[in-house]
Amino acid sequence: MPTAAPKPCTQCGVLVRDGSARCALHKPAPWVQTAPYKRESGRRLQRKRVELFTREPLCRVCVAAGRVSEATIRDHIVPLAEGGADDDGNVQPLCRPCSDVKTAAERARGVRRGGGR
Repeated sequence: MPTAAPKPCTQCGVLVRDGSARCALHKPAPWVQTAPYKRESGRRLQRKRVELFTREPLCRVCVAAGRVSEATIRDHIVPLAEGGADDDGNVQPLCRPCSDVKTAAERARGVRRGGGR
């Protein structure tokens, strides 16, 4: 039975023979590949953002620290890449600075797991 010709990895150009688009070094982590849901987007996501910011207009982290900051980010409390659900029970309103701090920590965990870039 003939095998498919090797193709270059989309990230580094190394020839890949197993039919995938990426070499072993650049394949997404298993927890990223097996997401059991489709991430929300479009009008439905925009409606959920409006509902969240109407219900809770201030950054949750800032309020807990005694500060007042307008929330502009709909953040997943448990990141989707770490198994969090894309539902209302797993979201919180954050301001940009608090979101940036949380995202940096998530990225660092991903690098240690081998899933970050």
